[in-house]
Amino acid sequence: MRILDEWSFETMRLTVMIMNGRYSLKVETKLMEQTYKFRDGQIRDLSHLKNLMTEDFYKTCKASFLTMESNRTQLFKSEDSEESFIELI
Repeated sequence: MRILDEWSFETMRLTVMIMNGRYSLKVETKLMEQTYKFRDGQIRDLSHLKNLMTEDFYKTCKASFLTMESNRTQLFKSEDSEESFIELI
C-alpha cells in the first residue's frame, strides 16, 4: 500500500492510499478512524477523489466520530461506577 497524499481538516487527519489500483481513504481523529475503500474504476485519480469530498462529507465524518465516541464511552460505563474502586483502609 502506498500513501498518495495526507492533509488535515479541522481536527481530522486524512490519508489517501492506493494498492493494486484501488484507492482507500482513511480519516482519523483522536483514537478513532474511519476507512473508505473504493472499487476499481470508481476513483480515476487523486484529484477526482478530492473533488468528491464536499463540506457535507466532512460534516458526516465528524458526526460519525461523535457516534463512535459515544459508543466507546458506553463500553466502559459499567466499569466507571464506584463499585469498581478498591476499598482503602
